[in-house]
Amino acid sequence: SAPVPGPRAEHLLPLFGRPASMADGLADKRKKLLLNLISEVKARLHGKVDSLSFPIPQFIVVGKQSVGKSRLIEGLAGEPFNFVSGTLGSRRPTVLELRNVPGLVPSRWSVYDDERQVWNAYPVQQVMQLVGQAHEKLGTNVSEVPIRVKVEGADTVDLGLVDLPGFRAYAKDPMMQELCMKIEKLVHKFMQDENNVMLCVEEAGDAAGFATLGKCKQVDPSYRRTILIRNKLDKYYDDLTADNINKWIEGFGDLPNDLVRYAVSLPHWNGPEPPKPFSQMRTDCAERDTRTLAGKGMSQKYIQTIGIDNFRFYMEVKTQQLFADALTPMLSRLKAMKEDYESRCVLVKQESETICEDNILHATRQAGICFAQSFNYLMEGALSSETNRKTMEEELRAFHDYVKRTGVLKESEATATTFPDFDSYIEYLRDTVQLPGMDVQLNGGAQFKRLMYEVEVFTRFAGLGHKFRREDVIQARGSALHEATWQNVIVLLMMHSGPSQMKEKTKYVGERIKWFFTEQKECTLQFMLAIKNSPEEHMYSQRINNQAKVIDRNETMKSCIYQAFDETCQRHQKAFMQMWNDWMNSMFTSPLKLLKAGSMPKIAGGYESEIAPTFQTTKLRIENERKGRDGLQNTLQRQIALIPSDDGLANEAVDMVQKIIEQTFGRIRSAVSDQMELYSKSFFLLPMLRRLEGDMAKLELADEDKMRYRARKTVLVEEEKRSTGILADLNWCIDAVQKFRITLGGGD
Repeated sequence: SAPVPGPRAEHLLPLFGRPASMADGLADKRKKLLLNLISEVKARLHGKVDSLSFPIPQFIVVGKQSVGKSRLIEGLAGEPFNFVSGTLGSRRPTVLELRNVPGLVPSRWSVYDDERQVWNAYPVQQVMQLVGQAHEKLGTNVSEVPIRVKVEGADTVDLGLVDLPGFRAYAKDPMMQELCMKIEKLVHKFMQDENNVMLCVEEAGDAAGFATLGKCKQVDPSYRRTILIRNKLDKYYDDLTADNINKWIEGFGDLPNDLVRYAVSLPHWNGPEPPKPFSQMRTDCAERDTRTLAGKGMSQKYIQTIGIDNFRFYMEVKTQQLFADALTPMLSRLKAMKEDYESRCVLVKQESETICEDNILHATRQAGICFAQSFNYLMEGALSSETNRKTMEEELRAFHDYVKRTGVLKESEATATTFPDFDSYIEYLRDTVQLPGMDVQLNGGAQFKRLMYEVEVFTRFAGLGHKFRREDVIQARGSALHEATWQNVIVLLMMHSGPSQMKEKTKYVGERIKWFFTEQKECTLQFMLAIKNSPEEHMYSQRINNQAKVIDRNETMKSCIYQAFDETCQRHQKAFMQMWNDWMNSMFTSPLKLLKAGSMPKIAGGYESEIAPTFQTTKLRIENERKGRDGLQNTLQRQIALIPSDDGLANEAVDMVQKIIEQTFGRIRSAVSDQMELYSKSFFLLPMLRRLEGDMAKLELADEDKMRYRARKTVLVEEEKRSTGILADLNWCIDAVQKFRITLGGGD
């Protein structure tokens, strides 16, 4: 059978016999200083930095209630104690710093004062009361904030660990059920932290029933940071025989070979006080475990995995190894955090200066101007911003949700009536039109270019939506204000429904462009924030990133700038829509005069035979183009001339009028669609880009905004105080770690 992994000697120290270096005074001093250093760093930075991103390892003790976690900790501490945690048990972590001090009897107990950042010594019974009070004041809640206890004594092992509340298998009422769930969540969060090594305490017995080990496997499938302690070994002496003892140690096949494991017995007695010194009872238990199992035929290769003394030695060595290995990444992380907080302090100071009572309006305007300039860069095609990128389908669905939420468009204005549903329109864009960039996530200028393709397609689906009757034609001919010609009749009938149908589509275009611009605010801000350390950094002023940090931190400033942006966008949308309406009214009033055929030469063959134009060929081309532009007007006039004026042929006249109107409407629709991108850029995008900066320069603050700025000033004072305090702690930690590495080495 495969050997059971114990202390992993190849990584730590030889298993058989402690080397002389362990007794060496310098090594012992280095070990204690290292543990004290890590403990101090953790205490100073707890609650101020994210533990998941801070590489300080620690041991956490996990297991069910009554499995013997407390007695195991007593075995490591070298003396019995009883944390009084009330009728509901422990509800917060207890951090135990154990230090071996030769000759110190009795042990010295201390509790860490978080406010003063010092250890205060107390009698052991008072420490128990303080711990109990820390648990009891939580009531039926739990907390991640630990209470820190230090134990220094002659029989204590050098170790730091966290005692967590035990898993509870039974809850008698809903209140206890809720408490059990909270404890489960708290312990699970500690178990998920990659910096935590789990001491999984199970009662010795059938390995198939190890519930806590199963929880450890969920967060640590390879058991890289899991150590199994099978407690209360002496209860199972009688179950072990020469035939099964080695198989039991291996877990009867239920324990993986690479799992570090120990089997231990711990002192227990009747009565309030132990019958003899606890340290002696602990040694007796360790010797009895090894003697009993060896007598039952245990293989010699398992000897170092049996007994509390072997486990204590393993924990000392493992702790030193983990902490020494953590020095280099810890120092790197401390320095990176120091840079972050130095930048934060500078930023807080800068923001605090900009929002002084006499400077807030100027500061907000300057930030708005910088934002407007950055919006120009984004629309020109800057690639740094990845915020709010959308495919065309995501964009259209988001826009339709916005329309339903705000009611800015009617259903008829927001949908192409040719399609049975919205999904069919999207499929048409993807499969038939093959819209460029349909399934590519875009923002900024590239997204606007794709938007122009979509609104052009949408506009081409405008329909006349009206079938003229005989009575309509007769009435229009009889009520004409001018000469009752068929041309005037056609214009009058077209004005009846044509402009309204086209205005619906152009209103959609206006709302689509306005919505697009409003969606670019966060993109612009993230572009400003992402400039620093990007490949494009050299192309832009450093002021952009500095202003972005202030805007991002100051919700009042951001709100004022965003509001000014939206107001500018709304104003340009109104001007854009008014221009379109005027243009379409003119077009429908005089379609035969304003409609011109295109002069683009038809594509036929290649350009190999083309030569540079001469003066004669240029004159000929201009003459042909002028004739061609009148071709559409001549065609329509010829068709109008064929409409019969005889009342007996009224039905034929109505059909011909309907056909001419639909043809003319189609020409107007095509003209509108062809020029949609040109007009959108000329009368919406360009004015927006050119005038946004000026609008930001004229931004005004409401009284409510000024009040929020004053409140922000108070927040900044507190933030500056907190950041300065954390920076001082970081400087202390960096100096302490560097001093340790220089004087005693480690972490290389």
